[in-house]
Amino acid sequence: LVNSNWGIYSENSTPLAISNNMMRDMKEDGIELSNAASSSISGNSINNCGDPAISLFYSSDITIENNTLLESRHGILSEDATSLAVRN
Repeated sequence: LVNSNWGIYSENSTPLAISNNMMRDMKEDGIELSNAASSSISGNSINNCGDPAISLFYSSDITIENNTLLESRHGILSEDATSLAVRN
């Protein structure tokens, strides 16, 4: 995914597995989840986003692991999110 507003955007979805994607030059977020639960974000390469590489809003039970996040406004942003696990 190259030069888009968002790489992956999901709202009110569960469970999700977002794995092994390459995203660069996003105007907004690389990955944004809103109101998600029991989901994982792993093995993604996210580079040069205008906003955070990964954003989580009102989400719970999310695992974020083994992602490469480069040159974005923020690496990971969470707001009103619970039970997050972030690894390597």
